[in-house]
Amino acid sequence: MADSFPVSATSPAGAVDDRPDADPDWSAALRRVLADGNQPALVAQPIVDLGSGAVAGFELLSRFPADPAATPDRWFAAADRLGFAPDLTARVVQRALALRPELPSNTFITINAEPHLVPHPAVRDALLGAGRLDRVVIELTEHVRASDDAALRAVLDQIREQGGLIAVDDAGTGYSGLEQLMSVRPDIVKLDRALVTGIDHDPVRRSMVELMGELASRMDGWLLAEGVETEGELRSLASLGVPLVQGWLLGRPATGWPSLAGAVTELLRDCMLRVSLTEHIIHLVRDCDIVTEPPGPAVPSTARTRATAVLVDPEGRPRSVLVPGPDSVAYVVPAMTVAPSSAPHDVARRALARPAWQRGAPLVCTDASGHVLGVLDVGELVDAAMAAASR
Repeated sequence: MADSFPVSATSPAGAVDDRPDADPDWSAALRRVLADGNQPALVAQPIVDLGSGAVAGFELLSRFPADPAATPDRWFAAADRLGFAPDLTARVVQRALALRPELPSNTFITINAEPHLVPHPAVRDALLGAGRLDRVVIELTEHVRASDDAALRAVLDQIREQGGLIAVDDAGTGYSGLEQLMSVRPDIVKLDRALVTGIDHDPVRRSMVELMGELASRMDGWLLAEGVETEGELRSLASLGVPLVQGWLLGRPATGWPSLAGAVTELLRDCMLRVSLTEHIIHLVRDCDIVTEPPGPAVPSTARTRATAVLVDPEGRPRSVLVPGPDSVAYVVPAMTVAPSSAPHDVARRALARPAWQRGAPLVCTDASGHVLGVLDVGELVDAAMAAASR
């Protein structure tokens, strides 16, 4: 469920009123939408294959008229509350499936549906009545748990028989826990953005994604990470071998079938190159802040910073690493420099041979002239060394 139901594309900025007492005439609004065969409008967000750097598919997202000015999740919540949800979901499915002849080659579409609505006759007929479902993924969003698991599984089996695939959204949160994954056995496991945001700075998130990837693999499924918004997150996901990604960094929802911007294509090529060089540490290098050492007395053993930074001399060569600690207090650790062509196990051995208080500090990767390329997280380095040893 990428983009998590943002403001309607036609809504003016700041016009959404989500107060509990702001209660527009939802019944009339929903009737107007259902009376118009061209509503709701659909936009597409690209899903990227990190193995090829190309668009692999598109998630189709609903956009509603500006009256009332509300986010799509409020429209669907109102529809569910007032009994319009089956007809509204069926309409979205019908409009999405009608776009298949225009779908670019070698791509798929994903269509969101609540599990409790999938067995409803209106939704079931919309899903199964349009012939083969090749290149179609039904994404179970599950804001409301299905009341009849057997009926849901029966429809999912029919979808698969007609060539469709099943995805489970927000894996790792809400109702989409291990029980749901084991019951549905999805073809695509879609990571919740809470596991993706800040993954480049959080070893626990990395471990969770690795576990979800292992689970998806054992179910013969694919892992898809949504909500990718920074280069660091993208590089971390690439280094973990996550095959599919989507998010605003790669492309925002748009009409038609949006392609990737040139800068995004170059970024993906760079990620692919680094991952292909897994025998070297270059694919583990992350961007960092660089601070020029001021003249005069040495920097004290503690300083203030919210992010890892490398302290360099006036010539641009690293001297120390500022490592954030509690309350934004950074500890100053002597810089250990490594070449981008170094092997992970060699660098890990050197890193862990440092004094105990320095072992967790990031390493500094430099080019041939000694200038900073970025930093390496020791946890990621050890993971890479262990992975290389197991091959």
